[in-house]
Amino acid sequence: MKKYFDVGYHYDSITEGWRYIFGDNFHIGYFKTLEDNLDRATDNLIDELASLCKLGPKTKILDAGCGIGAPAVYLYDKFGSDITGISISRKGVELANSRIQGNKYNGKIRFIVADMTSTGFPDKSFDVIWMMESSHLALNKALLFDECYRLLRPGGFVLLSDVLRSEKYNFVFKFKNIFQLVNMIKTFGGGITETPQRYIELLRKSSFKNIFFRDVSKETETTFNSWHENIIRNKNVLIKVFGKCEIKRFERSIETFKYLFSEKFKYYYLFRAEK
Repeated sequence: MKKYFDVGYHYDSITEGWRYIFGDNFHIGYFKTLEDNLDRATDNLIDELASLCKLGPKTKILDAGCGIGAPAVYLYDKFGSDITGISISRKGVELANSRIQGNKYNGKIRFIVADMTSTGFPDKSFDVIWMMESSHLALNKALLFDECYRLLRPGGFVLLSDVLRSEKYNFVFKFKNIFQLVNMIKTFGGGITETPQRYIELLRKSSFKNIFFRDVSKETETTFNSWHENIIRNKNVLIKVFGKCEIKRFERSIETFKYLFSEKFKYYYLFRAEK
């Protein structure tokens, strides 16, 4: 199981195949209408998170957990912001940098391999720390939020979206459902989900203020059906990348995710916190 908690190794191994399931955004979608497909819905989620503060050409953004670069490119195309994307996955960074070849981006986007809990950037380097479904992968979230606070300029913001858990998702529940949860770890990698209340507590301990949060679980649940549809649509390619056993495991994990959301064991939240 240890390898599944090695975030870099895990994402290096699954990135190529996940594109056929998640699309290039590599995150959950926000479905505004029944007509939204997954690509539109994942862009919608970027819009929802971006709406929590003012972004523009002078905004310096750190995309902490940048995936394969699609959200950063979307933000640049819409707002013209200066964006540094970091990931512990070398494969992800390689694919992200391949997106920005040429003169269009004028050196305003770059992607590098770095740990978001210890980035090495100078103090007060950014106006916004953007974390889209990456915070759960940080085993020490106090360290993560302390690093975010250090990196932000006064008046800067953390903008965060992620899967969180309810109090019902406790030791007893995990013990009773150990096989399904191990299957999910093997599919999505190791990470630690916390309650919304715990995030608020940790953000405050890191000295953040004016913390805003919103439950968008209802708008995001359709994502799981879209993943399943993409597996069916792209099965021939996925079998070559993953093999039949891995695909079956992914399908079982989707069903577990659907159950966790429908029974309120898991939620999807947006957060904003100000320095």
